[in-house]
Amino acid sequence: MKNKLSYLAILALIVLLGAAATVEARRVTTHRGPVRSQDDIDPGARTDVIEHDIGNVRMTLSNYGEVGNPNNLPGMAGFEFPINSGNDFLFSAGVWIGADVNGVRLVSTATDGDDGTGEYYPMNIVANPFANTGTNPDWHLSSKSLEVFDDDRFFTMGAKDFDDDDDWRMAEDDLNGDTEKSSNHDGGRGLIGFDDDDDGVTDEEIADGQDDDGDLAVDEDTDDSGDANHDGNCSYDPESHIDEDPAGDMARDFIDNDFDGLVDAEDPDADGDCCPGFLDDDGDGNEDEDGVARGVQEYFCAYTDDIQDDYVADPDPDGHSPLGIIVTQRTYAFPEDYAADFILLDYRIRNVSPLPLRNVFIALFADPDILAQGEPGDAASLDDFNYYDPERLMAVHFDDVNDEDREGPGVFAMRVVKTPVALDELRVSFRNFERAAGGDPETNSAKYDRISSGDIDPLSPEAGDWRMLISFGAEATDGFTIRPGETLPITVAFIAGDDTADIGVNAEWALAMYLNNFQGPSAPEPPEYVVDVYDDRTRIRWRSNSEESIDAITGLRDFEGYHIERKTGQTEWQTLVEYDLINELEGEFEWQNFNNGMPTDSIWDTDTSFYYVYWDMNLIPGQSYEYVVRAFDQGVFGAGVLESGRTGNTQAVTIAKQADTTATDTDLSKVYVFPNPYKGSHASEAIPKIGEAGIEFVRKLYFRGLPTNKEPGNCMIRIFSLAGDYLANIDHMNGSEQTDWDLRTRSDQEIVSGIYYYTVEYNGEFFMDKFVVIK
Repeated sequence: MKNKLSYLAILALIVLLGAAATVEARRVTTHRGPVRSQDDIDPGARTDVIEHDIGNVRMTLSNYGEVGNPNNLPGMAGFEFPINSGNDFLFSAGVWIGADVNGVRLVSTATDGDDGTGEYYPMNIVANPFANTGTNPDWHLSSKSLEVFDDDRFFTMGAKDFDDDDDWRMAEDDLNGDTEKSSNHDGGRGLIGFDDDDDGVTDEEIADGQDDDGDLAVDEDTDDSGDANHDGNCSYDPESHIDEDPAGDMARDFIDNDFDGLVDAEDPDADGDCCPGFLDDDGDGNEDEDGVARGVQEYFCAYTDDIQDDYVADPDPDGHSPLGIIVTQRTYAFPEDYAADFILLDYRIRNVSPLPLRNVFIALFADPDILAQGEPGDAASLDDFNYYDPERLMAVHFDDVNDEDREGPGVFAMRVVKTPVALDELRVSFRNFERAAGGDPETNSAKYDRISSGDIDPLSPEAGDWRMLISFGAEATDGFTIRPGETLPITVAFIAGDDTADIGVNAEWALAMYLNNFQGPSAPEPPEYVVDVYDDRTRIRWRSNSEESIDAITGLRDFEGYHIERKTGQTEWQTLVEYDLINELEGEFEWQNFNNGMPTDSIWDTDTSFYYVYWDMNLIPGQSYEYVVRAFDQGVFGAGVLESGRTGNTQAVTIAKQADTTATDTDLSKVYVFPNPYKGSHASEAIPKIGEAGIEFVRKLYFRGLPTNKEPGNCMIRIFSLAGDYLANIDHMNGSEQTDWDLRTRSDQEIVSGIYYYTVEYNGEFFMDKFVVIK
C-alpha cells in the first residue's frame, strides 16, 4: 500500500479499515432470527451469533435459540466436521417448547425451516465487555483452562469444583471436617431421578457412608439426602468459598445460583451475591475470579419468548402467543479427542408467567444437509435420510451412499442426555418430513400435535431434503409441568461422526461426560514454556509442571512425554522432537511406546526450578514460526493417548531480518513489526532498566526494515487505534533499519490489547500496515 496521502486521508482510511476489521471479527448486524421494533424488549440486548471451535466440530449458535448458519455468514459454518474440512452438516436447528396454557396449546420455536421463526429474543445479562467477542453484553464466555482464544474471544477462567481464588478457610468452611476443600461435602453421588449405577432402581442410596442396597458400592446413587444444595446433582454440594464468583453478576443472570427457588431480584440475597450490580459477587475486590466452568469453551446466554408478533421474523399463520418463559442456554465444547466430536447444550426453562404450564414437551428441530466440501448446497440438501435410534434417544441424519458423493463426509445426530425424569420414563416422538412435500407443521396446534404424539416415524423412505424433530415429555403426567417460578432443566447433545457406528461411540461419550459432571479423562496440563528468539534460531524452554498432573477420572499421575511442534504459515504442524519416559505401558499403548527418554539439555533459573531446553536451528531471517509444546499421557482405555491441546497454547515468533544493503531507502514495503502479534512479553525485553522506581522491565515493539535515515523529521512513524485515534509518533533518525517503541501513548498511557495501525512516511512516500497486541 504505497501512496502519497494527506494526514486526514490517512485517518479516514484507518477508520474505514477499522470498520472492515469489525466485520471480519464475525459479528453481524442483521439476522434471520427475531427483529427489533421501536420499543425494545430489553434495550441493552441485541441478537448475536458465536462459534464453538475448540474441538473437531465448528458449530454456530445464537443467543435466541437457533443453531446453524442459515444466513451463510462469511467465515462461519453451521456444523462443520471435521473442523476446517469445509464439510457442513447443518442448515438450521433450534429448540421448540410447547405447553397447554389454560386449555390452549402453544409452541414457541427458534426456527422451523427455510424462513425461521425467531420467537425468542435475547436478554441482557450484563456481561463483562472483555469476557466476550466485543462489546456486546449478551454472552458470558467461560473456560476451565483458557483466558483468550483466537485473539478475539476473552474468557472468564475458573473451574467448577475448585477454589480458584484460594479463599477457603478450614475453621469456617470445612463442613465435613475432613480438613480438605470439598466440592461435595455431604458425600452424595449421582443425579436425582437417574439410575446412576444401572441396577434398575433410581436414587436408592442414602448419603450415609453405607452400602444401603447391598451392591458393594457406597452412596453411588443417592436420594435427596445427598443433595444439600437441591440442584439435582448429588455429586456437587460445595463448601463455602468454592465457585462463589462466576462470570457476570449473579444478581442479573436469570439463574437461581443459591438453589433456594428464587432468582435474581426476587431473591433477598440476590442469589448469594453480596454486591448486586457488580461483577464482584463475593466482595473480595476481584471480579469473576472463582468460576464454575466445566468446559474448555463454554458459552452462556439467556432469551425469552415474551415478545409481540412484530418482533417475530416469520410468525405462524395463527400468530405468536408467548408462554411466558425465560430460557438460559449454556453450551460446552472440549478439545480432547474422545469429546471433540460433540457439543453439549444445557437449557434451563423458567416459567415467569402467572399461570402454570402443563403438558410441556421439549423438542429439537433440525434441517440438516450433509454437505461435502465443494458440493453445491442444493445438491447436498436433496440426498439425505434420517431415522430414530431408540436405544440412545437420538435422531440421526446421514447421506445417500449411492449418489455421486458416495457415503458423504459423515453423520449428524441430536441426543437427549438428561431430563428431570428417567430417560426410560419419557414419551418420545420422532417425526421426519420432506421439505419439497410440504410436510412442515405451521400452526401452534399442528406443532404441538407433532411434539406430543409419541409417534416414531420410520427411516426416510427415499433420499430427499428431510427435516427431523425429536421431542420428549414425562409419560406418566402427559408431559412436564412448570409452575410459576419453577425451572425445567434439559440437557442435549449435537453430535458428529464418520459413520453410524462412530456416532454411536460419540453419543456414549456425550452421556458419560454429562453423568461425570462434564468431566472425562484428561490430558496432562499444558507445559509452561517460553520461546527465545535469536538471529537464525530459537530456544524453546519449558517447565516440568505437566509431569505432576493427575487425571481427574482415573486418579493417576500418568504423564508420559512431550512433543515440540512447529508450523510456518498455512503448512501443517510438524513434530520437531518427541521425548518420553523409558518404561513399559499397559496393553494397546505399549506398541507406540518409543522410550526415547527425557530431554538431556536443561537450565536452572533458581535453586529448585529449571527449564528443559530444545534449540530449533537454521531458521530463515524474516520468517515467522509458530510453536507449541505438548504433553501426553500413558493412555486411557476407551479414550486413547491424551495430549494437551494446541488451541490457546501456541506462540508465534519472527526471526529478525538482516539489514538489506541492496534495497533502496524508499522501499517501504519491507517495513514490518516484531513481534506481531505482541503477546505480553518477549525475550528482547528481558534486559532490565534502572529508573526512579527501581529496576523495571520496559515493553518493546520493534519497527524493522526502515530507511537508514539520520535527518530529523524525514522518517515519521505514527500509530493509530482501530477507531482512528492518533496515539503516538516516532521520529526515526538513528541511521539504522530498526527502532523500538515502549507501547505508551503521547499522554504516557500504556496501550491495551487490540488491533493497531501504523504509518511510515519517508521522502514523500507512504506505507501503512497493522499489528496486534495481546496482554
